[in-house]
Amino acid sequence: MNCRNLLMSGLAAAATAAAAQNEDRLAALEKKMAETQAEIAALKGSQNDLAAVTQSTGSKFRLGGYGEIHANWEESGNDLLDIHRLVMYIGYDFNEWIKLTSEVELEHASTDEEYLLIEQLFVDFLFDDAVNIRAGRMLAPLGIINQKHEPTLFNGVERPNMAKYIIPSTWMVDGIGLFGYPLSWLNYEVYAVAGLNESGFSNSDGIRGGRLKGRPGLNDGALTGRLDVFPVSTDDQDLRVGISGYYGGTDNQNKGGSPSGTNSTDNVFSMISADFEYQISRVQLRGVAAFGSNSDADGLDAAYGNGAGEEIFGWYLEAGVDVLPETWKTGKLKDSALIPFVRYEAYDTEHKAADGGSGDAANDRTEITLGASWLLTRNFVIKADVQFADTEAASSDVVTKYNMGLGWIFN
Repeated sequence: MNCRNLLMSGLAAAATAAAAQNEDRLAALEKKMAETQAEIAALKGSQNDLAAVTQSTGSKFRLGGYGEIHANWEESGNDLLDIHRLVMYIGYDFNEWIKLTSEVELEHASTDEEYLLIEQLFVDFLFDDAVNIRAGRMLAPLGIINQKHEPTLFNGVERPNMAKYIIPSTWMVDGIGLFGYPLSWLNYEVYAVAGLNESGFSNSDGIRGGRLKGRPGLNDGALTGRLDVFPVSTDDQDLRVGISGYYGGTDNQNKGGSPSGTNSTDNVFSMISADFEYQISRVQLRGVAAFGSNSDADGLDAAYGNGAGEEIFGWYLEAGVDVLPETWKTGKLKDSALIPFVRYEAYDTEHKAADGGSGDAANDRTEITLGASWLLTRNFVIKADVQFADTEAASSDVVTKYNMGLGWIFN
């Protein structure tokens, strides 16, 4: 056999071996594909369709949350580091018009004293821009902070105290109502809700202790709502003006029934509030005023001895400006803002005492807060401020408080 024949025989043998090897690989691949197709068919035939679950997770679930960490120093020596809030949002869109929203909050890194609670849990039934239904636990639509309580949405390490003792934030209400946007410049909300627990009222904390956080009784219901108008909306300025209110009985307690027993009161608590937010280029202005009254403050004091005021009143004004130069808003700081601000607030939880006279001057309080919010991004903020607190009591001295904090929101 010459060299040419030897070469041809070798090539033929190699080709035969390669063909056999390819046939083996092809057979193995076809077997694997058949097994995979069988698995896919089994998944499609089951209720736990992996593709459907994955698609649902991507398009129907809504996850988010926010948190705050604070450090506080007072002249009195009451200093602390506080993981103030850690909140998780979970939402689910059953379809394009039925949507669930929830908010679960853990406060002060502890489950003691009701610090773990469901702050919001409601279902929206979306019919039209003008008329929709909301049912469940939502926030009372009074003031600004109840609506915008996430740390990136307000200045100051702590929420304004007027929004703690006059309009208690966050003020949870359970019920059902309507909301909508009938015009481009008009929004509204109105709800029928469970009322307050009058036994928790006090002359120093107002109605704050009357919020029902567990299973609110339906003995004495209430109505609450708000109306917002947007008279100015341009490229360099936005103005929103709102009015809100609350009216309802207070003879309720957790798990139902009456807290006063045989000493039932006929008290009705009512509140009206006005607020505004005005953005002019880099300048931010906002303010709130609220007036509340108990119709039977004498009866409350007789039943509980809590000295709850006949009237409560408070207001604040705040101004801030973004001073970060535009030339700095690039790279890591492209979404950043540095906002020094000043806020003046005055609030009195015994604006008028139960007996119709003047209340305790120690409950007539004023605060000035000076600070800055540095938004590293729109969803993460570093805050610092100093507060000067005083009361109308003759022996009162100005108390200075220093605060620092971190805050974030994600969605």
